[in-house]
Amino acid sequence: MSIDTSIADYGAPGLWQRFMPQVKSIENKVGREKYSIQIYDNLFSYSDFHPKLIFKYWAATEVKSFESVPKEMETLELPGGKYAVFIHKGTMADFQKTLNFIHLKWLPDSEFELDHRPHFEVLDDRYLGPQNPESLEEVWVPIK
Repeated sequence: MSIDTSIADYGAPGLWQRFMPQVKSIENKVGREKYSIQIYDNLFSYSDFHPKLIFKYWAATEVKSFESVPKEMETLELPGGKYAVFIHKGTMADFQKTLNFIHLKWLPDSEFELDHRPHFEVLDDRYLGPQNPESLEEVWVPIK
């Protein structure tokens, strides 16, 4: 399921509230992971990012095929490519620190630059919810 949203008018919590009850009806699931996916119209620029920037936000799970997609759901195929993967530990309120490290320290100090593909987080059994300080999630950043 997806929505157009911004940080200023963040619709992700409501999307997840609609998505989670529907997960049981999804056939052909691969694993139990959920995916928080952000797709930007233009190449993401951390320095130009602002709270009112609109982006497509997806709440998703992986499937083997698109047969029997529930009518309330859409399909999305992520393009392949290289990603840098980081672990965020902590609450959603602490997520900005992880993004700052990635975009202000790691990326400028690396040999890589951002690629124009989806950014996403993998929420597996280590993800204990947005308010739990012990929560872990993988942060996937597209690079080239």
